[in-house]
Amino acid sequence: MARRLQLRDWDALVEELRRFGESGDVTADADSIRLNFGAGSVELERGGHVSTGMALHTFEYDGDASIVVDHDAGSLTIESGSVTYTFRRPGG
Repeated sequence: MARRLQLRDWDALVEELRRFGESGDVTADADSIRLNFGAGSVELERGGHVSTGMALHTFEYDGDASIVVDHDAGSLTIESGSVTYTFRRPGG
């Protein structure tokens, strides 16, 4: 089941992202969290910056957004009024 969170829900978002990233390497501090899967990475900052990296592309976004974490599908979707981007966890 997918869970939709806002950056302002920082503690709950970090908890969901730690679970999402358990197959990789997760590092977090008070203002950011980074998930590294070797072949891909995701970084979110409390202030509203999101960046992802995969072998053939990168994505960056600044601003307010909803973060949809779907553990079953292995996906993380960033949604705002102007953009929708889905990161798929390498290996599912």
